[in-house]
Amino acid sequence: MENKPIFFLKDYKLFWVLQKEIFYIKIKSLNKKYNFLICAEHNHVYTIGRNSKFTNFLMFYNTYKKIPILKVDRGGDITYHGPGQLVCYLILDLFLFNYDINFLLRFIENVIIYILLKYKIIGFRIINKAGIWVICHKSLKKIGSIGLKIRNYITMHGFSLNIKNNLNYSNYIRPCGIKKYGITSLYTENKFYFYIKIKSLLKNILSSFFNLLI
Repeated sequence: MENKPIFFLKDYKLFWVLQKEIFYIKIKSLNKKYNFLICAEHNHVYTIGRNSKFTNFLMFYNTYKKIPILKVDRGGDITYHGPGQLVCYLILDLFLFNYDINFLLRFIENVIIYILLKYKIIGFRIINKAGIWVICHKSLKKIGSIGLKIRNYITMHGFSLNIKNNLNYSNYIRPCGIKKYGITSLYTENKFYFYIKIKSLLKNILSSFFNLLI
């Protein structure tokens, strides 16, 4: 049985088109004033980044799962999006981060870590492994992923956080090309602190980090 969506479910392609429209307008206008954060929750989809290897796609051996597969223009490998997962798209000028991509990546990681702390979950970064990780039953698992595209110092795509999604869909791929470690979610790690107001909490946290009025 599928989980009820946290936000309204939207098709991935619609948001990809929207991102690209804003992205190219921003590149052409060279306007540093307006920057965009788009939060979404998608229908089931597998996306394949520029660095993907099809050997990380195990779904060919499980073809009864009829889920769209899209080749996209972000960095990173293969990943899954679906109901119960928060996806945040950042269309920003790197001027905000002193033109330093590592500064932006650390910022995104800190946003995810802060959200997890609100639910009494300790998340952390690992050198040379993008995203956020947790220790679950003495095992290392990934809970948040990051994938970006940058052109002319403008970013698009962003990050995802597993909140209450069906983790079984990740069994048909090697998420982000990872063979050794598993995937987890906020709800899996701490059901006790999971409550219905998560939508408003996420809005407050994201608005405070990104200095937005939502």
